Amino acid sequence: MIQSLKQLVQQINAEYIGADVSITGANMDSRAIKPGQLFVAIRAKRDGHDYIDNAIEKGASALLVEKKQPHITIPQIVVKESKKALFQLAMAWRNCLKMPVITITGSCGKTTTKEMLACVLKDQGHVHYAQGNFNNELGLPLSILSAPDNCDYLLLELGTNAPGEIAHLATLAQPDIAGITNVSASHLEKLISLDGVMEEKGALLNALGKKGVAIINLDDPRIATFSQTLSCQKVFVTAQNKPQAGIHLINYHDEENGFAYTVEVDGQCYKGQLYVFGLHNLHNMLMVLGYVHALGLDIDKAIQSLKCFSGYKGRFSLHRLTAYVSLIDDTYNASVQSVEAAIESLSEFDGVRVLVLSNMGELGEMAVFYHQKIGQKIAKAGLDQVCLYGDQNLMSIMLHETKGQNIALYHDKRTIVDTLKKYLKNKEKTRILVKGSRANQMEEIVQALI
Repeated sequence: MIQSLKQLVQQINAEYIGADVSITGANMDSRAIKPGQLFVAIRAKRDGHDYIDNAIEKGASALLVEKKQPHITIPQIVVKESKKALFQLAMAWRNCLKMPVITITGSCGKTTTKEMLACVLKDQGHVHYAQGNFNNELGLPLSILSAPDNCDYLLLELGTNAPGEIAHLATLAQPDIAGITNVSASHLEKLISLDGVMEEKGALLNALGKKGVAIINLDDPRIATFSQTLSCQKVFVTAQNKPQAGIHLINYHDEENGFAYTVEVDGQCYKGQLYVFGLHNLHNMLMVLGYVHALGLDIDKAIQSLKCFSGYKGRFSLHRLTAYVSLIDDTYNASVQSVEAAIESLSEFDGVRVLVLSNMGELGEMAVFYHQKIGQKIAKAGLDQVCLYGDQNLMSIMLHETKGQNIALYHDKRTIVDTLKKYLKNKEKTRILVKGSRANQMEEIVQALI
């Protein structure tokens, strides 16, 4: 809780009108405002100033506005630009916080890794983090303003889709510990190349001071190379046999509801279980243990806590449709690496394997190349059926690369659902995996099957 909003506002040279109040956080969605929060009126597709009355009815304690509101009894912070003032206000509050600030970025897996780590830290102290992906220029300040000054850990996620965003967000986060889950082909429309993605994500690690700690995924060659330029402390993790890593995966095997695994941390072996699917989640687990190690917390307790992690909606979440048929919902988004991980995980399933896939977005001039690459990967996976949907040009390119093996391009989702219904009658183990970019709303297929 921020005890004195007025004192905080004095640090950003804004006009404060009304009595001093305390706030429990900030929100720019009048529908989701909670009693005690600051309502931030942002001008975007909709003008937040039109929803001030709704926010007050929901219990807002104060307003951040771009024009003075007449006949309003709660305090107002009047500024020229709400978005800029929100960032400045969050910066002022960040400078008041003394707990370790833990940050995560990456092309994919960052939200799941954050949720995994939050699950672990809850058992070892009081952690503040935003549920969901509050990771941009608006979401990150909201996360920080909602942080109590007496929590033990502040856990933040940073996202980007254009050059310079991570560096800007890192000035606000001021991380003590930071990591990059991976670097892959995402947001290439503006970041142009994988090297551009590395440079953008690497800005978070560059923000660490000499006493800061970087969690380094050695399985990503760009991150491994980039880490050599850092002057901060480092914790190395790997799923491969690399001697310089203090944390590495020794082995794993599939179980009915996930994985059993053995991991070595500083020469000591630990056995654990993850009740989520997808090989990429083993990499996420290793990153989590890297953070735990950097914080000096109990590794064994962390591994026990990970048994309670049940996944995140739309990110490789499991639904049992029948006694024999399971559905994997991975519809939250689709980067190249996450699509590759989904295909690899499905190909290792011992049973009937069905993939439903839409095109990938934000790949710019590399879109054709990466859709060809995914088509080639599907061709080698030996899946029983593949249903393609989305951008007809890109998916036709992918279809051509698969050589047409049990694969078809569909024009509507209803036909896909009708095609998949036959599998609900199966009396042998069957897994249907649905994956796609946000623009294609592939979750509609998931809901129809459920």
